[in-house]
Amino acid sequence: MKRPPYLPILLLTFGTALSTLSLAAKYQPINEIPHSVPESQEEKQIWEIGKAHQKQVRETGEVIDDPEMEAQLEALVTRLMGDMVETIGMEVKVLIFKDPTVNAWVYPDGTIAVQTGLLAELENEAQLAAILGHEISHFLNRHAYIQIKSKQKQSAIGKGLGLLATAAVAAKTGALDTSLMGAGQVWTDLVTSGYSRKLETKADEQGLALLVAAGYEPNQALPAFEALRIKEDDQVNVGKIWSSHPDIDSRLKNLKKQIKRIKSPPHNIPPEQSYVEAYGNALLVDAQLDLQRQRYQRAHKTLQRYTRALPDRPIGHYMVGEAYRKEYPEGPDFKPRLTAYQKAIAVDPKFALAHKELGMAYRQQQLNELATAAFDRYLALAPDAADAPIIRWYIDSSNQ
Repeated sequence: MKRPPYLPILLLTFGTALSTLSLAAKYQPINEIPHSVPESQEEKQIWEIGKAHQKQVRETGEVIDDPEMEAQLEALVTRLMGDMVETIGMEVKVLIFKDPTVNAWVYPDGTIAVQTGLLAELENEAQLAAILGHEISHFLNRHAYIQIKSKQKQSAIGKGLGLLATAAVAAKTGALDTSLMGAGQVWTDLVTSGYSRKLETKADEQGLALLVAAGYEPNQALPAFEALRIKEDDQVNVGKIWSSHPDIDSRLKNLKKQIKRIKSPPHNIPPEQSYVEAYGNALLVDAQLDLQRQRYQRAHKTLQRYTRALPDRPIGHYMVGEAYRKEYPEGPDFKPRLTAYQKAIAVDPKFALAHKELGMAYRQQQLNELATAAFDRYLALAPDAADAPIIRWYIDSSNQ
């Protein structure tokens, strides 16, 4: 499936290139002028709009509420930034969005957003560090604000202008009308339309430097950025105006040149096992999202990776069973589904949901005795479950 051409938008990209360059020269990096950014009321209000959106997505459940996983990501960001965290005086924060899109971005205040699709696609912590380093560079160099200003100057698609109008209203009234954001549309716009090529190149190169300084193998940046490439059959990503990381080929070419110049590069490539242990919950959420979108192959791939790394966690095996159930609701081959539920029970005999779904699979095959035994065990483990009455009815009807 070929992506439709967006020639007018591409022309606007070239039109904004010189604008972003001049603006980038005007605004100093945050780490060079600590405690001085935001410098203007306009920039401050843009920060506040970003913070309001962060609050909004937490309240609406768009992000994963997992303090331990957030802490893992925040520790990685802190490692990449080093002394700059203390120099800037910032609080490192990361949001994990429930979204199968392979992407990440940074808010003007430095809060980084990663999507479950990205965490599921990457292979290890070094690759994740490469992406985070790139986003950190966008923050340090104030690229979000620069890009918004550039779009205002060019009136490109009206996005930057709309956001700055929101900031202007807030500055005059003293009140931040978050409804003007269109439920976070400003950030979606920035993510989907992307930065100018010059700003992306700057972030690529500085992000690579941060990766190396943190002790990670620089070559791991290559598969990390390759993961951002939109596949032609990817209906989740292909509907975007264009990739938020455009022109992957030229950027990979530039990264390879930069890597060759690194003398005595580090070779730290953390194992996949530790990566899945740290971000396994995000992988499960992403697999669930893929199942909802009937992306069964990708869901199975993620779940196989999870169960291979964490075979002693019943939830992974249970979700494998759920993947088979949703892909083949009527069978006729029930064996893969049954095997998955049985593995979950073998790991944890008290995992109630696996007993219930095992019973449902047996019931579909009219194996009533086996179904009743599984249902009885489920009710013993979860007597007050919301579906307990219907499960009891299943048992009674099978005994008539």
